[in-house]
Amino acid sequence: MSKDNNKKSNKIYLVMALIFGIIFLCCIIWLISYFVGLKKAEKAMESIMSSYVTESQSSETVASSEAGSSEESDPVESSEPSESSEESSEPEVVNPLYHEDLGEYGVTDRVIDFEALKKDVNKDIYSWIIVPGTVIDYPILQHPTEMDYYLDHNLNGSTGYPGCIYTQRMNSKDWTDPNTVLYGHNMKNGTMFAALHKFKQQDFFEENPYIYIYTEDNKILVYKIFAAYEFTNQHLLMTYNLISETSIQSYFDMIRTLDGINNNFDHDIELTAESKVITLSTCISNKPDNRYLVQGVLVAEGEQK
Repeated sequence: MSKDNNKKSNKIYLVMALIFGIIFLCCIIWLISYFVGLKKAEKAMESIMSSYVTESQSSETVASSEAGSSEESDPVESSEPSESSEESSEPEVVNPLYHEDLGEYGVTDRVIDFEALKKDVNKDIYSWIIVPGTVIDYPILQHPTEMDYYLDHNLNGSTGYPGCIYTQRMNSKDWTDPNTVLYGHNMKNGTMFAALHKFKQQDFFEENPYIYIYTEDNKILVYKIFAAYEFTNQHLLMTYNLISETSIQSYFDMIRTLDGINNNFDHDIELTAESKVITLSTCISNKPDNRYLVQGVLVAEGEQK
């Protein structure tokens, strides 16, 4: 009887070991797939930036104050070897060219070829977002039928992380809605919308006040950040009806009363029923029922040159 029990126990251990082995193998495969996907996404963005985005720069040569004159040394009579051209050459300083109309907001002369992007990369690309001070510099997409398609689909249509920066079709694509909500993952490697969490620091919030949106009709929209705070995971567009003047003002008044250690607000920015707001939304680690939101209001418009 004891031998039978031992055989049964051995079989159970073997089955359990097999199950754990399969689970372990699946985890390894998933991790490999995850990191391979991230690497592919990173290379894809590098390719996009080099092929479809042009940012004008100027270079100015700065003379070195330590360069010796002919009176200080005679290269003919000197027995010492002369300095190499690399050491004596004047350094080249490369500066961005600021936009003629939006330079005061830090906007540089950048041209994004949306027509080629839509044709060669993804037809759902319709705008581009930049958040100065962060790595956020990505195309914005909107799927024509599925609300959260780009939550788990990449630029090339593959399934998985990091997904894309996207809006839902509840928002128009012309940036005229009272509140346009953009979604992006809080990636552990710091990409996508993970950098929004930098705005938890008051100094960073104050020193990086703008968001730039480039549109497919060659407009550049500048938004000034007025709020960065933790909120619930409720759907903003479904929960808050921002149609009437009263409802819009009530919403703005409500968010400015939120109190939290990671919440920052610029109370000097005036918000009205006519204001055009964008909300950047991402997850918070270990808080699945909360979201971190960064909001800006439209303060200036320009055109791509």
